[in-house]
Amino acid sequence: MVTAGEAWWSNVGGYVPGVLKVLAEQPDKVVLRYPGTELTAAAYLRVVTGTYRALRATGVGRGTVVAVLTAPNSPDMISVRHAAHLAGAAVCFLRSTNPGTSTAMLPLTDQLGILRATGATVLYADPTSAARAAELAERSGAVLVGPGQAGPAGVAPTDDPGAVAPERGEPDDLAVIMFTSGSTGRPKGIRKSLRSWEGTVRIAIEAPAEAARITALFSTPLSHSAGLLADGALAVGGDIVLLPEFDAGQVVRAVIEHGVTRTFMATTQLYRLLDHLDDLGHRNAEAAGLAGLRSLSYSGTSAAPSRIAAAYEVFGPILLQLYGTTESGRITYLDPAGHADAGLAATVGRVFPEVQVEVRDLDTGALLADGQVGEIRMRSPQLMDGYLDPALDADVLHDGWYRTGDIGYRDERGYVHLLDRVSDVVKVDGVKVYPAVVERELLTVPGVALAAVYGIRDTDGVEHLHAALTCRPGTLVESDAVRKHISASLSPAQAPERVLVLDDLPMNPAGKPDKARLREHSAAAA
Repeated sequence: MVTAGEAWWSNVGGYVPGVLKVLAEQPDKVVLRYPGTELTAAAYLRVVTGTYRALRATGVGRGTVVAVLTAPNSPDMISVRHAAHLAGAAVCFLRSTNPGTSTAMLPLTDQLGILRATGATVLYADPTSAARAAELAERSGAVLVGPGQAGPAGVAPTDDPGAVAPERGEPDDLAVIMFTSGSTGRPKGIRKSLRSWEGTVRIAIEAPAEAARITALFSTPLSHSAGLLADGALAVGGDIVLLPEFDAGQVVRAVIEHGVTRTFMATTQLYRLLDHLDDLGHRNAEAAGLAGLRSLSYSGTSAAPSRIAAAYEVFGPILLQLYGTTESGRITYLDPAGHADAGLAATVGRVFPEVQVEVRDLDTGALLADGQVGEIRMRSPQLMDGYLDPALDADVLHDGWYRTGDIGYRDERGYVHLLDRVSDVVKVDGVKVYPAVVERELLTVPGVALAAVYGIRDTDGVEHLHAALTCRPGTLVESDAVRKHISASLSPAQAPERVLVLDDLPMNPAGKPDKARLREHSAAAA
């Protein structure tokens, strides 16, 4: 058994040694599960050590960036990051920029763009990605590292880290380069410092844990929020189950098979899980075999109150809604008690303790009082350092505050209400309409599964409100009935002029309805 005092990484400091120390104390415990793979704590430590040795042999150290290309949600995405951070280096991930799923790999040209933009000098690749990685390495000049590589660049589990000692990075050192999904344009590279990354992991360690053991399930990409949550679970002695992608049936089976106690998913994935359980006739978590779940977190978009009510009916007081962005980290949360309160279902909850939030007038930038609608701005220790392209910083960063681009307000109780994105607001006959508000109401219409609302400009530049939706299997939704419902429940100004009923909604890389394509669809169908 390797004790923390004997370990080669024990005197470095930082979050990685903290995680490895916990693992070293339970060497025979299976701590990582992935289809076809199970790693004990001892085996994982040997993988990290072998990866560290190979990275050091290629000159990886402070100031360098390691690019990572693996199978979707592979355990390597965690072990390579841990090894790189022990060397004082940063990491970026090449497979995908989608925070919801990474099953579809980015095109070669996009991956080359990331390599060049980040300045990555080393590319780690697993066997499933070897062919693509070889081409990337040849065209970029990056050194290829991974299992099966010849010489020092080969990675094999070992207890010997080699001659080069680990080094503790400084708080302002670059730790991770993350990428936005590109839902509002080309994906933007985001610089996260060691201070920001470690601060988020520390929050997970200090947060109250379940009374019993933790087994955490992640099916969203480890290149985004799931990576931080995985570190947090391991750091408190938990084990993790990784799935390559979100599939409601597979998630249910994994929860039952491995005794999963907590999981995280996108808001739209929660909807899919609810629909899956409903199709199976399961009205509550116990009937579905999911009674062992003690925490179900979700994020990505603010949830529809009707869906929150349905989720609470199924799962009970284990739901946690999170609001944040790739740039900001976490901002607010709606806790389980808030899910039980119908009056709070339309909010994204209260601000996290270490976060400051203010609402500013969209036109003047003046600070607004509670109840007044404007742009949400925030600052916190988890805020990004800036974009890879510094020219983009001026649009969103001001005196340490980040402009989220979200429109909303804070009520007198401190709960934050999101109305829409600044870029999505539609003005109909002089009245501002927030499509997200209409979308949430559409989801209350019986039979509606997914909905998107968006503006269309005619040849005179006049905006019109349109909607597209999909139906639950075996149901039929009439467009006229939808318009009448919105007119009665919200207002006639918020009723879409046209409602398209589609078999499927086109999705953007973030897993959200692709409104640009829907606008093209509406224009073509006119």
